Amino acid sequence: MRFIQHRLFIHKKNWYNWAYLIFIMRTTIKATNIEHTVAIDAYLAKRLGELERVLPPKEQGSVVRIELGKFTKHHKSGKLFFAEITFHVKKKDFRATAQCDDLYEAIDKMQAMIIREVKRHYELAREVRKKGARELKRRIAGK
Repeated sequence: MRFIQHRLFIHKKNWYNWAYLIFIMRTTIKATNIEHTVAIDAYLAKRLGELERVLPPKEQGSVVRIELGKFTKHHKSGKLFFAEITFHVKKKDFRATAQCDDLYEAIDKMQAMIIREVKRHYELAREVRKKGARELKRRIAGK
């Protein structure tokens, strides 16, 4: 099990204000029945960049637990590989699991599932806030 702290430098228009745009996500990666390589770490860092872009800035420091691996050592075909991600933000746990023939495909599916779940959660929260604001505005205007 490796503990990795990814630092992604994201540059917008001005290269000199990069210090304000550093997002840090603490990551714990567990490899089951496979060898943990630097290539896997690099691919995960690339994929987690999208997740950091979706999360609000104050929630990007959360601990992310990722488990990658093969289900068994003796099977040779079928959905052999899995990728699982879990993290906690405010009072909500996010989790996504994907199974595929290839490890990198499983990572891609896992990333798509977790981003969809996070976006859905924040869109629903935004709709609830808007609904409350509309109700308040209606009550004030009605008086």
